[in-house]
Amino acid sequence: MEYLLAKSDRQLGICLRMLYDEGYKGLVVESAINAKNRMEFHVKVMADEDKMAKLNDRYQTLIS
Repeated sequence: MEYLLAKSDRQLGICLRMLYDEGYKGLVVESAINAKNRMEFHVKVMADEDKMAKLNDRYQTLIS
């Protein structure tokens, strides 16, 4: 299990909408404080490495 990193509420919303659109329903969202004392979200997805790489590429394109 790997995760996608969302550094803001906006990125989290984009990530969740993308994953629901792809058909992923059982997601785990964890919040964490990073080294700069800022909140970030880890969205964990059950997918193999190839699918995770494709999802991450699409996600990075959407948030840029």
